Amino acid sequence: MTPEFSRLLPVAQIGMTEASRSIEATPEECALVAARLGLSGLTAFTATFRIARQAGGDEYLAQGRIHARALRTCVVSLEDFTERSDLSFTIRFVTEEASEDEALEAPYDYEDGPDEVLYDNDTLDLGEAAVQEYALSLNPYPRKPGAKMPDLGQEGTGAFDVLRNLTRRN
Repeated sequence: MTPEFSRLLPVAQIGMTEASRSIEATPEECALVAARLGLSGLTAFTATFRIARQAGGDEYLAQGRIHARALRTCVVSLEDFTERSDLSFTIRFVTEEASEDEALEAPYDYEDGPDEVLYDNDTLDLGEAAVQEYALSLNPYPRKPGAKMPDLGQEGTGAFDVLRNLTRRN
């Protein structure tokens, strides 16, 4: 299955020094990523990468930034609003074999290191890695700036009092 936003980088292009790449999603790719992530819309999505080969040769460390502009629905007011994201990230690209070997060596050691992204066929997918990092950063309960809970004329302080007031209004 091909990801919605795929930008492939053969590891041979990285060489022994650092490689830099900038990627940008097309409007069509933004729409597909928005659908995948459950967003009302995604009007812009770009990422920059600095990638370096790690000791041993099969691992690559990528650092970069993601800039995105998403249309979100506020959980309080149910209004759509634009949410801008500017986040930095660090990713470690590893082969499936290296990831399995590491899990066998320390199966319960969950240190707070960079996120791991698997790669195969000597090709890193920068687009898919950026989408995964962005997905991890999304607030599951987006709130429009300044949004406030509506005053429901609460007589009491308990949840049942609030519900009783709601049923009186409907």
